[in-house]
Order: sequence, then structure tokens, then C-alpha cells
Amino acid sequence: MRRRLEERGMGVQLNDVFRQADNIVTRKVMDETLLVPTSGELASMDNLYTLNETGAFIWQALDGTRSLAEISDMLEQQYDAPADVIASDLLEIADGLAEAGLIAAADINL
Repeated sequence: MRRRLEERGMGVQLNDVFRQADNIVTRKVMDETLLVPTSGELASMDNLYTLNETGAFIWQALDGTRSLAEISDMLEQQYDAPADVIASDLLEIADGLAEAGLIAAADINL
């Protein structure tokens, strides 16, 4: 999976630290978490994003203080899956969130 990420030109790395974008409102609806952009080009009813339980866990962890490696470790403790699968899935999810403008690089360096 990591090779596929690199082949697609994804620049997200496990040592990266991200925070939620400022213009996103989060709402819990039943078993899903909705991400609603409130301003900018994303602010449209066509641009609602839904997260399942795992996605919501990741979203909450993207607070600008933890690296993706630390979040991967948290996921390993929460879910029964191989560490390399968790890490590659997390990188893919983080890349998608970044591409959609839902997360931004934090202002700290690890």
C-alpha cells in the first residue's frame, strides 16, 4: 500500500502533524460524523463529508499535536489489525483529507 501511495505522488508521511481546518464544523448523526465546510470554495451542500467510527477517531486525533505515527499507534491499540496495514490506511485517509482541504499542516515540527 505504501508503494501505491508513493506512486500516486502522495506526500503525506508518518512524521507529519496535521490539524483540522478552521472552516470545518463537525456534527454527529447516528453512527456517522459529518464534516461540513462553512466557508471558502468547500462551503457547499455538495461538499459534505461523512466519517465512520474509525474515520471519526482519526479526525478527533488530528488536533495539531500528534504525528500520524502517534495516531497510528493509537489506532493499533484500538483496533485488531496489522501495524503496517493501519499505517498505510492512515496515510491514505490523511492524504484524502488534505487533498479535500479538510486538514492542514500544523505549525510545529517533530
